[in-house]
Amino acid sequence: MKITFNKLVQESRESLEIIDSKTLKNLIDKNEDIAIIDVNEKEETDARGMIKGAFNVSLGTLHYKADQEVPNSFKDSRIQDRNRKVVVTCSLGLCAAIGGKLLKDMGFKDVFLLDGGVEKWVEDGYKLEK
Repeated sequence: MKITFNKLVQESRESLEIIDSKTLKNLIDKNEDIAIIDVNEKEETDARGMIKGAFNVSLGTLHYKADQEVPNSFKDSRIQDRNRKVVVTCSLGLCAAIGGKLLKDMGFKDVFLLDGGVEKWVEDGYKLEK
């Protein structure tokens, strides 16, 4: 059976805990120690902005930037702690689902997907920062 993007997204979503904008906003307001990762390309996040406190690690680089067995120059120090809560997002939440499952497969314990991505975040009345 061949894999398609939509099938990959659906299977990935099934492996993750899905949260809505309000839940994420509450985590941010409580200063919860979470890593909010936006997996879109840098050009896109620069143009549209990101959720306050989020940082960008594009989906194409996530597999090595989150790895612990690569040279230090490949790693992103913000995503090395497997016990830290991680919320993954992107524009619509599709690529974020794939990124979230990748992180779970890499041993991250608490991985959440922002349902609907940053577009839903904005639709729900929250702001993005540039």
